[in-house]
Amino acid sequence: MNDPERQWSLSFAGCGFLGFYHVGVTHCLCERAPQLVCGARRFFGCSSGALHCAIFLSRIPLDRVLMCLVDLVRKARSRNMGTFHPSFDMTKCLRDRLHAELPPNVHQLVSGKLYISLTRVSDGENVLVSDFHSKDEVVDAVLCSCFIPFFSGLIPPSFRGVRYVDGGLSNNVPFLDSRSTITVSPFYGEHDICPKVKSTNFLHLNVTNLSLRVCEGNVHLLSRALFPSGPKEMGELCFQGYVDAFRFLEENGTWGAVCTGPQPGLSLSPEEMEPEDHGPCVDKGGVEGEEPLDPLQLSVVAWDEALFGSLSPRLTTALSEAIKDRGGYLSRLCNLLPVRILSYALLPCTLPVESAIATVRRLVTWLPDLPEDIQWLHWATSQVCARATTCLLPSFRSPVPWSGQHGPLRGAPYRPAGDAAPL
Repeated sequence: MNDPERQWSLSFAGCGFLGFYHVGVTHCLCERAPQLVCGARRFFGCSSGALHCAIFLSRIPLDRVLMCLVDLVRKARSRNMGTFHPSFDMTKCLRDRLHAELPPNVHQLVSGKLYISLTRVSDGENVLVSDFHSKDEVVDAVLCSCFIPFFSGLIPPSFRGVRYVDGGLSNNVPFLDSRSTITVSPFYGEHDICPKVKSTNFLHLNVTNLSLRVCEGNVHLLSRALFPSGPKEMGELCFQGYVDAFRFLEENGTWGAVCTGPQPGLSLSPEEMEPEDHGPCVDKGGVEGEEPLDPLQLSVVAWDEALFGSLSPRLTTALSEAIKDRGGYLSRLCNLLPVRILSYALLPCTLPVESAIATVRRLVTWLPDLPEDIQWLHWATSQVCARATTCLLPSFRSPVPWSGQHGPLRGAPYRPAGDAAPL
């Protein structure tokens, strides 16, 4: 593992709202073993993992990243039905945030370095894309990788004229070379950086390259991936990711390594990213003047805010600031138990009105893409009917074959350049 001549890659699994875990992992790597980040050849990501990699390589400050994630969680929990409420549009929230936060030259920062896992709708094949010509293409690729059918909507988004959905349906932990790729997942499993099972349960599943232990902890995490809990509990995943990454570095002998040159991303503010401000990245304790942390301390000390304050003061401060309630008195009033009970009692009356308003808003925003989406729906319906007829009547041969073509106005499927072929 501790080989300076070897070029490593990082792969971040898709995990929905559990992306806080990836923030903790990358922050730990930047502080404790920056050579793994500075010298990383590729960053692979699927769904929320792709979102994290795009943000990380864009060098957005840590406090801003955590603020955006907490705001997304609060939006998802702001209604009684959570993410199932008609007024919550995950794709729109992500699109607005990405356009607001990503820099204009993000395509130059991530091209050739970020590999996003997508699932092509026409044939279900996995595709890795790494070449981007504009900021809009980066946003489109991330949105395609984050699109969960029926949960996010009915009509899949497109990237360069081809429809894609969540890459986790075909490859949730993408990589090109498993021997030189460090895999990261917030689920209990067999990945390089992930929570460790504390029991003797050996039941194990592998779903689209995602390793999962059959345990109660994973059941809870899988539910929180789509239906997030409160900001404080979700924020604790940052500390979990930090600790798991620290354990990985300790086990592989890379703790306290040295790297020269600027570090990308989450552990640096814009001022610290200027080249003249960077010297050698020496980190034995995370912050200048901090006492070196005993690597064995993490395995014996329980969860304690004071421990994390000494472990990574910057992460603790940024997370504490992000989870503060900024809603004022109105937000506190709405969170009172009597008010919440009343809102649930009035749900049969308020839900139809809110659903109608949300439907009108979506129709208005859908109007520019309406002709193309209707044409795609017609083609998709004909393909499904032809497929069903062929299965029910084997002697029948449909004149419209089920192939990799994408119907009218779609063109040939996109193939990434170089060695980024579909896995």
